Amino acid sequence: MSRTKGASLAEVVTRHLHAAGRTIAGEKGGRAANAVTSAVGLGRIDICDHPACPDCAPTDRA
Repeated sequence: MSRTKGASLAEVVTRHLHAAGRTIAGEKGGRAANAVTSAVGLGRIDICDHPACPDCAPTDRA
């Protein structure tokens, strides 16, 4: 069975941990979550503040 759509399990876990860290402790929590997920090899979430960034800006994707 191959996965053709959607995020990998590593991305899902990383995004959930990053969101939880930011909810609990703001930007500092996001940085802490990135440190943890990066250390265990899951990756990190970097959010830029450029409003037209195709990677960070809201889109109409479903």
